[in-house]
Amino acid sequence: MSQKDNPIQSCSNCGFFPFCTLDGGSPHWLNQISSAVKQQHVLKTRQALYFPQNTFYSLYAIKSGHLKTFEVDREGNELIRGFYFAGEILGFEAIASGTYLFSAIALSETIVCEIPYNHFIELLNSNPSLQKHLLYLFSQKLTVGSYLSFVTAEQRLAAFLIDLFQRLHVCDQRMEFILPISRQDIGNYLGLTAETISRLFSQFKENKIIAIEHKRIQFLQLDQLKLIAGVVN
Repeated sequence: MSQKDNPIQSCSNCGFFPFCTLDGGSPHWLNQISSAVKQQHVLKTRQALYFPQNTFYSLYAIKSGHLKTFEVDREGNELIRGFYFAGEILGFEAIASGTYLFSAIALSETIVCEIPYNHFIELLNSNPSLQKHLLYLFSQKLTVGSYLSFVTAEQRLAAFLIDLFQRLHVCDQRMEFILPISRQDIGNYLGLTAETISRLFSQFKENKIIAIEHKRIQFLQLDQLKLIAGVVN
């Protein structure tokens, strides 16, 4: 993989920082995290972080930016397996096999912190709050993944948008965010065509559930979107 390696920078402006402060952000804990990070990698858009069959040594915490993981079938079609955003970790699928199962590429300029697996285990052993948070993330991912397999196209997109809204940690009172993923990639991930995604976006817009301008999305009726997705809360 061709990457530009940077010295480890301050953690305070990192997308993963809120999760590094799960125990209150004690200096000792922050020093542990800093010591665990081997190096940072700056990826340009469409640049690969790893490929299938690369030997597994490390997990990657996303400081900023976005990535997707995918595999290619026998016909050469790309099958997207997941999207990852600032504050999330990728590479877990490689632990059992010892090699990465998918390709991971950046969807925008992205910075990741490389954490060798043995260092990551040490972090987990020293912070029960981090253990609980990772279990929550795994549970959430499994729930969303299984849910998307059994519902209508309209429900899939609604559930995906809600999941995206939560994972991007949107704090804006306008409930507005930039969609970091193409409609083609969304369709690929949800098992729908790009045309279907565009039609559903238009439908949600006409029903004043969301407002769309280019890649900017604003939730106008979050409760209605949850109702469509079958989300209870």
